Amino acid sequence: MGYRKRVMILGCTGSIGTTAMQSLDSLRSSFDIVAISAHKNHAKLLYYAQSFNVPNVCLSGGSFEIEQTDGRCFYYGSSGLLDMIRNVECDVVLNAISGSAGLEPTFEILSHHTTLALANKESIVMGGDLFTQTVKKYGVTVYPVDSEHSTIDSLIKAHGDSHVDSVILTASGGPFRTFTPRQMAHITIEQALNHPTWNMGAKITIDSATLANKGLEVIEASYLFGKNVGSIDVVIHPQSVVHSFIRMKNGALYAQMSPPDMALPIMNALNGGHIELKDIVSPLDLSDLTLRFEKFDKNQFPLLDMAFHCLKSRKGYPIAFNGANETAVLAFLKKKISFISISAIVQEVLQHSWSEQITSIEDIYSVHRRANTMAQQLVERYRIE
Repeated sequence: MGYRKRVMILGCTGSIGTTAMQSLDSLRSSFDIVAISAHKNHAKLLYYAQSFNVPNVCLSGGSFEIEQTDGRCFYYGSSGLLDMIRNVECDVVLNAISGSAGLEPTFEILSHHTTLALANKESIVMGGDLFTQTVKKYGVTVYPVDSEHSTIDSLIKAHGDSHVDSVILTASGGPFRTFTPRQMAHITIEQALNHPTWNMGAKITIDSATLANKGLEVIEASYLFGKNVGSIDVVIHPQSVVHSFIRMKNGALYAQMSPPDMALPIMNALNGGHIELKDIVSPLDLSDLTLRFEKFDKNQFPLLDMAFHCLKSRKGYPIAFNGANETAVLAFLKKKISFISISAIVQEVLQHSWSEQITSIEDIYSVHRRANTMAQQLVERYRIE
């Protein structure tokens, strides 16, 4: 290819965004970063803007403390982020914004751009059918950035969707895979943030410890690949070397294996066949490799089981699951509730009816706010004295 692919990166200072910037650093002759955003980390945002000579910059959670006179176009706040998405022409947008805040930017990207590299799983979990309908309406190509969904996407394209019977997501099991119920009741924040194989932000690390993150990925897989709840499974795989499987109708099982490094799925999504990618991750050494797989324990990880039930019910249930979990995780990180109270709060929220039809972004946010409010009230009941 003789041109430089134009890339916009939303959430460039988080774990996914940082890995994307580092990966693109050695590929400057083939990629041009035309816009970046961060929420509040203005120092790192400006560093990237200057290092990569990015002409469009957005701080979505505030404003810059110093006057900007270097010729760049600066955007501010959530409305400024949407303006930047609308105004800047590019070939692919990476949405690496964390949590439900990434929903509205995703829908703005879908209506203004042709290719979306999506790391914000909440956009699909909360968007559901509205997300898939919008993708079809605007003819947007969506590349999933989660390592599991990136793997499944590649395998399905390689072997043909009509031949695929089911998909199997792998989960490391987090740091508490072997804990007893007594140990689970005394988990500290420090323990929960110490993930054995991945280095991620605080919220997603806690979600990985409870397996809520895998629950979100189950819902995401259903909408991305058109699979019903009976065609999706999860297995615990502590080594995080196999990044999911597809099971064929003829009985064969296919997988993708590589070291636990997000650079590969990120660059696969941003690249989209633009150039031949080389040496993105270290070659896997098979000489001393032991792989283990086991079923997940529904009692040990109730949030993953809840996610399957939410997927089966659809409508507002996945949105309520996400909203209640976000609130409960934040309360845990603030030391207001215990680790096991996260799942207890989400379970109580889901006992209410969430059967409303979702036809707009406003409907999504309405359900999400109601789930947040219910969860916050429960936080007070479960508060640690």
